[in-house]
Amino acid sequence: MLQLMTWGEIIENFKTEGQLKMAVIFDSSGEKIAETEGTTMTSTEALNVLKSLSTISTNIYGLFLMGSKFRCFHVDKDTLIGQADGNVLVAHRKQNLLICGISRLDSKTSCLAAVKNFVHRLVAEGTPALSGDSLF
Repeated sequence: MLQLMTWGEIIENFKTEGQLKMAVIFDSSGEKIAETEGTTMTSTEALNVLKSLSTISTNIYGLFLMGSKFRCFHVDKDTLIGQADGNVLVAHRKQNLLICGISRLDSKTSCLAAVKNFVHRLVAEGTPALSGDSLF
């Protein structure tokens, strides 16, 4: 059960189960909650992702993240997918969290499915407490 795990254990579990290259979780203020090794996404970049999710667009647009320009589009009002340098980024906003997963473009596992399944699991099972109120 996720409630009994630390955020570090949760993010590593997410990375392993989703067969991701890296993963990171931010709160709605852009503060990093947990990340896997090698993740270089910053709080400023997280806020840029959250801003881009505030307006749904049918256009492809660019986001500069982790030293690369990701070509992005919205999947729905809370989810975007981006591609850059052989990597796929999926960012999903759920209440007070921004969950991001990155996989290789040639991955046999869907990064979108991994992120969405992980979010559903977080909601269903609950999460460890952060400083402040509950996330869900």
